[in-house]
Amino acid sequence: MRVERKGHVESHAAGTLCPDPSAPPDAPCTVDAIFDLASLTKLATTALLLSFIREHALSLDTPLRELVPDFRGGRKDEVTVAHILTHTAGLKWWLPLWEEVHSIDEAVWRVAQEPLAQDLGTFTYSDLGYIMLTGGLANAGGAAFPDLIAERVSGPIEARTLAYGPRERAECAATESDASLGRGRIRGTVHDENAAAMGGIGGHAGLFGTTADVAGLARVFRDGAVIGNDLARQARTEHAKAENVRRGLGLALRAPKGPMTSERWSMDSYGHTGFTGTSLWIDPVMDLTVVLLTNRVYFGRANDDAMYKFRIAVHQAAAA
Repeated sequence: MRVERKGHVESHAAGTLCPDPSAPPDAPCTVDAIFDLASLTKLATTALLLSFIREHALSLDTPLRELVPDFRGGRKDEVTVAHILTHTAGLKWWLPLWEEVHSIDEAVWRVAQEPLAQDLGTFTYSDLGYIMLTGGLANAGGAAFPDLIAERVSGPIEARTLAYGPRERAECAATESDASLGRGRIRGTVHDENAAAMGGIGGHAGLFGTTADVAGLARVFRDGAVIGNDLARQARTEHAKAENVRRGLGLALRAPKGPMTSERWSMDSYGHTGFTGTSLWIDPVMDLTVVLLTNRVYFGRANDDAMYKFRIAVHQAAAA
């Protein structure tokens, strides 16, 4: 955990990296431990996309079909990159791509064939748009997606370990033991099945990093690093709304009721979470940034309620 407030930084680590003897070595968790960031990856992808917009190579109104030519026909032609960033593109929330694809190109093509599941403008949190951006932004940048992330995001924010796997197992917190796919205890390789099928590289998941790296990502949206102040301000602004959901550009905004940040945090707060138990939340009113990295899936996935309560407790304590 890392807390930043008014120029002061405090970090805390607890527990061990992997007590499972099938995936040694175990060691105490430190502030330099590397975690599977899961959907916090989307913040880096958002930063990459907005960096192209800052340079006027793209715009929020750019049709997705210009980046992903296979995504076309009917109302798909009306889907813009802004729809992807706000999760209002009409896409399904998820597909088990790992059952049929074995590369980024195959995953992007397969998602592009999927018909829209609902009207444009309807909010449904979805990995699928960010999966397509994996290929689409590589096309826009003329380079491999991980190279673009390194050159245009992790490098400028000085996030020295923010990168895709596989990573050195001994440095990483373990995640789930995956008997269904025969992967055993997952450590140093991506937990997300679809990202694993894409070679560990996805716009939706796949990045690993430390609390300091995630704090670097906070600088993008809080301070305008990489994308500039105007786009950072737009990213923090409400662009989509549903029942107890508010979204900016690539960012979740504080929910009106029962927010995971606790009621102590202002309505101007924004951030994101990751399935493996990761989160970043920023409250500009309190000048407070909290990075929380856990391996919440270590014992399995059936702990959503407990993790929700834990996040509330952590953020409430930080605000106090």
